[in-house]
Amino acid sequence: MKIFGKYVFPRQIILFGSGVMFLAATTYDVHRSIKNNETPPSKQQIQALEDYISSIRRSP
Repeated sequence: MKIFGKYVFPRQIILFGSGVMFLAATTYDVHRSIKNNETPPSKQQIQALEDYISSIRRSP
């Protein structure tokens, strides 16, 4: 198959497509992670974290 005047194997097209999909998935995951971390933690989440930390310190 010729693309832009050069012969390209189907294997190369599949590899390129896989790379593009991997890059897109990684970019989307990073974007989603950043977006989810923009909201501050709620009072319940802070209290649960403090309770967890205090229970860890009491164990030993």
